Amino acid sequence: MAIQLYDLAPSPNNIKVRIALHYKGIPFERIAVNPQEREQLVEVSGQPLTPVLVDDGRVLFDSSSILRWIDANYREEGPRLFSADYASMGEIERWESHARTELFGPILAMFRLCMSNAGPDESCAEASRALNELTLCHEERLSSQDWLVGDAMSAADISAAPLICYAMVDDAFARKYPIAPFFQQHLKLGEGRERTRAWVERVMAYDR
Repeated sequence: MAIQLYDLAPSPNNIKVRIALHYKGIPFERIAVNPQEREQLVEVSGQPLTPVLVDDGRVLFDSSSILRWIDANYREEGPRLFSADYASMGEIERWESHARTELFGPILAMFRLCMSNAGPDESCAEASRALNELTLCHEERLSSQDWLVGDAMSAADISAAPLICYAMVDDAFARKYPIAPFFQQHLKLGEGRERTRAWVERVMAYDR
């Protein structure tokens, strides 16, 4: 039986898991979750948040935990998401932490504003400024290499790019998700992030 992924499509945490599965070439079945009807999700996993992965009766939630499960149990399938090297593993986890504790803040603020139907306010400009500042470290790292850690995409890249992509929404993405036009209009990555944009596009190419 293929892996089942209970998936709320526009969510960055769901995008992260989809990218990881595609990158490693692991087949999976997507089960769309209605954000207003989460009873099935609770029945399957005991909690209401996506993503949820079901693999041969094993149930996992939390996107970071799912990435570790995938890489530990499918080491022979596709590239590794993490590293056997101690120093590299530490670097990957530091970039993951930066995405979770820093990048997530302005993106979450924008999601909440979008869902509130209150309309844009000064917090949109603040979120754009914050995201531009927070991605300086990515721009600097990418000045000398294509990926955040080592010479291939890893969980470091997969954790950050789905968040940053909401500050560079194109027309195709905007047509795909009803919430995306709000981000396209009101969240901007800003100037001086050319390498970051190109890197996000490389990562997001696996969300297909």
